[in-house]
Amino acid sequence: MVDTLLDLRLDHGRCVAVALPHGDEAVAAMAAQALLPEEREAATALGPVRRRAWVGGRVAMRAALARLGKTAGPILADARGAPRLPEGIAGSISHKEEVAVALVAEEAAAQVGVDVEIDRPRAHDIAPRILRPEELADLEGMTASERGTAVLLRFSAKEAVYKALDRYVHRYVGFLEVAVTLSEDGMGEVTPHLREGEGPFGLEVRWMKRERLLVTTARVRRA
Repeated sequence: MVDTLLDLRLDHGRCVAVALPHGDEAVAAMAAQALLPEEREAATALGPVRRRAWVGGRVAMRAALARLGKTAGPILADARGAPRLPEGIAGSISHKEEVAVALVAEEAAAQVGVDVEIDRPRAHDIAPRILRPEELADLEGMTASERGTAVLLRFSAKEAVYKALDRYVHRYVGFLEVAVTLSEDGMGEVTPHLREGEGPFGLEVRWMKRERLLVTTARVRRA
């Protein structure tokens, strides 16, 4: 059985999160239940840790597609590692130790990205490496707990933006190449600082928290 953790209509598409199973037999059972033969064959070529996340991500994506009333052939990876979807459908996958999440949307002129993080204390402060000076200034006056969540949310938002951007720029985008401002209502603004000057783009970001899960989504289109 697939344990669905989230099933939501969001601004950027349909989002489904599933719990990742434990053990090779459970992963194989999930794949047999929900994936196509070509997908199951692709999964067998992966190591156990990667296979678990890959299967969970495809299961979540197929569930999200079904909620939109859409079907797809084998959802394999393109040259950049992103899921290959039918024309007119944009989608993205993210995973952590215990969860995989997928976002899909009917999009003819935009791309979407999703990221999931688990809100918990971190041993190291990653803010200086991932945030621009103006973003660091937004953290002033926060408690340690508030700051930890705020940093993780901005990390997640940038990950979602980069996944959507990758379809256009076809390169790794560094964390300091966009600035993200998030508000308490789940909205956000993105300011690009792309080092190679690509664009212009219209960039949107949204975020939500459900218990310990932080989920961010992004939508990117050519302006």
